[in-house]
Amino acid sequence: MSEMTSSQRLMATAMGKEPDRVPVFGVFIDWAWAQLYGKDSFLEYSDDPERLAECIIWGCKEMGVDSVGAFPDVCVTFEAIAEASGLSYPSLKWKDFIPTHPHRLYGGDPVKEPLYGNPLVHNLEEAKKLKPADPYKHGRMPILLKTIELANKALQGEWPVGGSCDAAIHVGGELMGWTQMFMAMEKDVEFWQTVQDVVVKTSCEFAKAQIKAGIAGFMSHSELPHKVGSEDFLKHPVWPEADHPAALFKKIWDEFQLDTTLHACSIGPFEPGFDVWKTYLDHCHSFFMPECGGADALARAKAELAPAMVMGNIDPVNVMLHGTPSDVEEACIELIQKCGPGGRFVLGPGCMVGLDTPVENIQTMINSVHKYGKYPIKSHPTSKRPSTG
Repeated sequence: MSEMTSSQRLMATAMGKEPDRVPVFGVFIDWAWAQLYGKDSFLEYSDDPERLAECIIWGCKEMGVDSVGAFPDVCVTFEAIAEASGLSYPSLKWKDFIPTHPHRLYGGDPVKEPLYGNPLVHNLEEAKKLKPADPYKHGRMPILLKTIELANKALQGEWPVGGSCDAAIHVGGELMGWTQMFMAMEKDVEFWQTVQDVVVKTSCEFAKAQIKAGIAGFMSHSELPHKVGSEDFLKHPVWPEADHPAALFKKIWDEFQLDTTLHACSIGPFEPGFDVWKTYLDHCHSFFMPECGGADALARAKAELAPAMVMGNIDPVNVMLHGTPSDVEEACIELIQKCGPGGRFVLGPGCMVGLDTPVENIQTMINSVHKYGKYPIKSHPTSKRPSTG
């Protein structure tokens, strides 16, 4: 088989076909920024579309991954809605280069005090004042749209650029505070649905703007199914629409046929959520496992969630950050052997890598798909190292 472009390789994998080799991701835009400009420059992080685009271009062309996403963190939609609504929110702060929001931190007693933390939206009357954000005016989305355009121009279609599409539950938790959000879902549905409506409208417009700028697919978080279990999750009709709103993700698929990669965000276990995620597969075609669980968890996800493509699942802390290149290679070999045969698999970390992750470990992960991930791949249960044809 002749060598494919990264765009061709990922498309074939998403369509359930075996490409020339296993695709690989794992250069994230914040990690790339730290390598190119230094961690001390993070005060300008996500304020400069030219440098952000260079992070994407460098990750694809120089490091050799098959795609880099254009989302610097998970606060873009929240910040834009707050700005559009005239609410003052703390800017992203860095302490040891880990993002924190002061309004989400709390030093009181959540049992004795009815309100947890200091959210921006406390009640229905405040929720009614929220306004959907404009992707060309509010927050950092205009910067990210320019980043996408610049990166696509340089990559010339050979590498796809990924975008982000936020589910209502994630942004709602940031606006309302997670405790208040779940209380509203149970006892004040109008309050929750008022917030949810603004988030979904904003996310739809943000998605359309990213598509127009040249995004090839989206990542979104799934927060609840694996934490509460499919049976309990489905007993709460408000939860599925919060976790994966059909009004948002089905619309993206029906209108644009763009893949949404669902990221189960936690450390597992993941099996309790499989029955829920199966219901999402009509408009969510790939599944990104989180940081723990390794090859066995991802192999079970691949079997249970067929025909979805699965991504991951190298431990980003114990292996990518603190491990040696040999540790990284062994994890890659196991994943390729257990998840690679038959396609529908993309190798990478289970979640975003720490900014101090050694370049050597990232490069070892990338080299592993060239060394062990050429198709056809034959699994050998008695050997850690797969053979390639």
